[in-house]
Amino acid sequence: LQYTKVWIPDPNEVWRSAEIIQDYKEGDESLHLKLEDGTIYIFPINYEGAKLPFLRNPDILVGENDLTSLSYLHEPEILHN
Repeated sequence: LQYTKVWIPDPNEVWRSAEIIQDYKEGDESLHLKLEDGTIYIFPINYEGAKLPFLRNPDILVGENDLTSLSYLHEPEILHN
């Protein structure tokens, strides 16, 4: 079973890749994520202006020469690509 991959802000690495490992249910106050190193991370959701994590493109699109071909185009994807 594979879940959605996202980018979360990180003070040291700027952006870290993570995978949502638990389905979100309305009213949940956090997302349960697993970082690439296997660490479990709880990403708090604040409904008053906080941003949700950016969605990550499928691995098949990594290294694309034409950034317009990416499904999601935002800062972490441009830097990663």
